[in-house]
Amino acid sequence: MNTETLLVKSFQKVFENMNQEGIKESVDKKGIDKFISDCALLAATTGAASGFGGFSTMIVGVPVDVLNNVVQQFRVTLAVIYDKKGVYKVSFPQFMKIVGVSLGVEIGATLTKSIMLSIANKIIIRLSATTAGKAVPFLGAFIGGSVNYGFIRGIGAAVKRIDMSSISFEQDVQLDDLKDN
Repeated sequence: MNTETLLVKSFQKVFENMNQEGIKESVDKKGIDKFISDCALLAATTGAASGFGGFSTMIVGVPVDVLNNVVQQFRVTLAVIYDKKGVYKVSFPQFMKIVGVSLGVEIGATLTKSIMLSIANKIIIRLSATTAGKAVPFLGAFIGGSVNYGFIRGIGAAVKRIDMSSISFEQDVQLDDLKDN
């Protein structure tokens, strides 16, 4: 299995472990904007922690930070889908279409494996852009925290702008059903 396929499978695993009903309940309780802010704060926390001690904390912290950012990005995306459509359980390919559109990836009618790889690469590029800044002790905490906070808030705003009126979500499509294009 190549690195890109492993990355896509990792994103699928993160998605499958999302508590979609818990996200629904949280949005119902707090509202979408508070939910997005809470996710952004969670992302900021790991960003700050990974940059606090400079290079020494960055080595261990960056992988945890990247994973947490992906989790928060996915939570925000699911929350906005629920807020806009009233649907809180969606299939992974449909979900990734929304993630792709929020990141500016051109997606046609069919989600192909090459588009999935493009989405995965775009996420990793965005999340690794601040890694060098985290190598400076204390300043790295500010950089990591503020960039992560802004990233998740930006994802929330981008997903909220997507017109989902013509999208109907189904639960039966699997990643392995995608075409190899």
